[in-house]
Amino acid sequence: MRIEVFIDDESAPRYTLEPPATLSLDTEGLADGPHRLRIRAIEDSGTVGVEEIAFTVRNGPGIAVVGLANKDTVRGRIPLLVNAFASRPGDVFEPVRAETPAPIPTWAWVLFLVVVAWGMWFVATEIRAYQASKAVAAPASGQAAPAGAAPKSAGPAAWAALGEQVYGNKCAACHQLTGQGLPGVFPPLKGSAVVTASDPTEHIRTVLRGLSGKPINGVTYPSPMPPFADQLSDEEIAAVLSHERTSWGNQAPPVKPEDVVARR
Repeated sequence: MRIEVFIDDESAPRYTLEPPATLSLDTEGLADGPHRLRIRAIEDSGTVGVEEIAFTVRNGPGIAVVGLANKDTVRGRIPLLVNAFASRPGDVFEPVRAETPAPIPTWAWVLFLVVVAWGMWFVATEIRAYQASKAVAAPASGQAAPAGAAPKSAGPAAWAALGEQVYGNKCAACHQLTGQGLPGVFPPLKGSAVVTASDPTEHIRTVLRGLSGKPINGVTYPSPMPPFADQLSDEEIAAVLSHERTSWGNQAPPVKPEDVVARR
């Protein structure tokens, strides 16, 4: 019996062997691409057996294409990224030679933008909380009236500026710059019956002495109102009360320093 080895449609055998036999198949002379190994065994009687094995040769450099897949339907200009890599027997493998840079996927960009947006929101929230805590905890006990504070004889513009300044430093952290407070935490000043009352007595006493545990419009707020009698002068208290009574749509008579003096 003899064995004949063919490649593809060769008419003459590439190898002729007697079984059992080993051989080294040299593919360097073959073109890259699909091929067939055809083995024919012939008995002494002339009976023939045939076995075919399909294989692919890749001796040339590997090619990678990004931007176009097999059987894609396209139109117009198509941006492509083409890479080639190769090795020879004995070469030391270098991963960078086989790497093809690919565009960053959309989901990665979306995730990056979400993380950046969350970081910006977190930083802004922390800054606001820090500023609010400074405004609430600012030591004012025993201080004289701040530089630039308007005396009671100052004009209306300076008096209004003083009230707005004191409110921003002492009140806005809880009652907010809008005067609407925080639901369930700090009561609103906008539309408050105490703030808009024609008689400012209760309003003045609340700022002087503070308030805790008293329901306001049926709501008991957990955070107490601190007293400001020792922190603010009569002029400052009158100015901030006047600011509250004439802001955010409130229309109540302003408070004078002598009104505060009479109720200390």
